[in-house]
Amino acid sequence: MFRELPGDGVKKEIDAYIRESVRSFAGEGIVPKLAVIRAGDDDGQKYYESAILRQSNEYGIETQAINFTSNIGQALVEVTLQAVNEDESVHGIILLRPLPGGINSEKLRTMLNPAKDVDAITDISIAELFAGKEDAFFACTAEACMEVMRYHGIDPAGRRVTILGRSLTVGKPLAIMMLNADATVTVCHSRTPEEDQIKACREADIVVLATGRTQAYGSKYFKDGQIILDVGTGTGRDGKMHGDLDIEEIKETGEISDLAYTPVPGGIGRVTTAILLRNIIKAAKKG
Repeated sequence: MFRELPGDGVKKEIDAYIRESVRSFAGEGIVPKLAVIRAGDDDGQKYYESAILRQSNEYGIETQAINFTSNIGQALVEVTLQAVNEDESVHGIILLRPLPGGINSEKLRTMLNPAKDVDAITDISIAELFAGKEDAFFACTAEACMEVMRYHGIDPAGRRVTILGRSLTVGKPLAIMMLNADATVTVCHSRTPEEDQIKACREADIVVLATGRTQAYGSKYFKDGQIILDVGTGTGRDGKMHGDLDIEEIKETGEISDLAYTPVPGGIGRVTTAILLRNIIKAAKKG
C-alpha cells in the first residue's frame, strides 16, 4: 500500500498560532516583517519564495522580496544584506541558497544578524541547535521533517535513519535533530559511492531525500515498509513540480508495494513555509 504523508494538518496547527500572534501584535502596533533575498532563477527557490510571499500576505506578515540576477556581484549583495540587518522594521531575513557560483555564501552567512536568522544558518543558531536550546531558531526544512513525523505519529527513536544530502539548511541540522530524538543516523552525500547510498537507504527505516536531484531516486533505493521524507523541489519530466523521489517509477516497476512518503507539492515544503513564518513571530516577540 502506498500512503501519502501530507503536510496540511501540521500547517493548519501552525496557521492558527501565527494568525493569533499577528492579531496580538496588531494591538501593539507591530507588523511582523520578513526580508527574502534570492539570486538567480533556481526553480526550487522561486517556488519557495512564491509560497512565502503568498502565505505571508494571508497571515498579515509584511514581506520584502529582494531579487538579483545570477551574475550579481558580491559587493551589492553584502550592502543589501547589511541594510536589512540594520533595518529595525525587519524582524527576520532568509537568504535563499545555494547562491550563484560567484558569490561568497560563507561570508554572507557570517554577516547575517543572528537575531534575524529565521532559517538558522548562522554559527549562533547552529550552536543553539547542538545545545538543544528550546527558544532558538532551527533550520525550517529540517524542523518541518520532524513536525510532519510528529503529526503522523512517527517516532524516530530507535529507528535507522538515512539522510541523502548534507546541506546546512537540511541534512546537517536534521541529522542532529534525529540524533536528539534517539534515532541512529547515516548521512550520505555527493562523494558517497552510489552503491553505498543504495545500501544505506535500503537498510533504513526512514529515508530523507534532500539532494535537489528531481525524480532521481527510484525503486532500487528502497524496500517495503519504509517512510520517505522528500525534501526536494524541482521541475520533473512532465514539466510539473516534483521532489527527489521518483514515485511513478516505483509504482510502475511493482517491486515495492508498501511505502509511506511525503508528496511534492503538499508535503515538507508546505510545512517549511509555515515554520519559517512561525519563526518570524518568534523573532518579533524577541525583538
